[in-house]
Amino acid sequence: MRLNDLAAFQPEKSGSCDNREKICHSSKPETERDGLLFERWLVARVWSKRKRRSWAGTAQLPLRTAVVLGSGGHTMEMLSLLKEVDQERYRCDFIMAQTDSSSLKKVQATRPDLAKDLTRFHVIPRSREVGQSWSSSLLTTAQAFLACLGLVWELNPQVLLVNGPGTCFPVVAAVLLFELIAFRRVSLIFVESVCRVKSLSMSGKLIYPFADAFLVHWPELVERYAKAQYLGILF
Repeated sequence: MRLNDLAAFQPEKSGSCDNREKICHSSKPETERDGLLFERWLVARVWSKRKRRSWAGTAQLPLRTAVVLGSGGHTMEMLSLLKEVDQERYRCDFIMAQTDSSSLKKVQATRPDLAKDLTRFHVIPRSREVGQSWSSSLLTTAQAFLACLGLVWELNPQVLLVNGPGTCFPVVAAVLLFELIAFRRVSLIFVESVCRVKSLSMSGKLIYPFADAFLVHWPELVERYAKAQYLGILF
């Protein structure tokens, strides 16, 4: 399916604000139809970029895909997105913070097939802890960025999929530098939180200028942000 075909897709708009609040606080996984829709969109988006900008090295499947996990709801949303993603097309490696004690357990509970190979899980220093002062976070962020540089070089990803946890910032920065110095293209795909209805999250605002694809769950955001793409609610 071509990207234009998916762009023309217009899912039904949701009803009341009450429904939106229920969705934001729901822990139910996405439906099979929505999961397949995201997988088809991902295929169309990544391969559309491949036609415009060639990757260094082989373009054979599966594509090397780096996925950033964050503690809390970010990980559950990401796992919902990955539910129907074909691992034969996108071989996922997962990146999480050293102090994140919950993400691996959530993957093991919801997608045990992805957790069989623990070599696909990589930890980096957390750039900023909750409550940490901004001045001291400069050093920890620099440490996280340096760790990400080595990891990105090792993984050599073709796709980077993020949905906004703080852990993603040094990873995104490392990937952008990787593209610049190694001349290897990476498709940066950002999926905004389902709870963001009328405005972007701080993560979304910072990554928006650099994202190759920016996916939102509500049509109001498409009206405000030209790059945003709306496929309906995927959770």
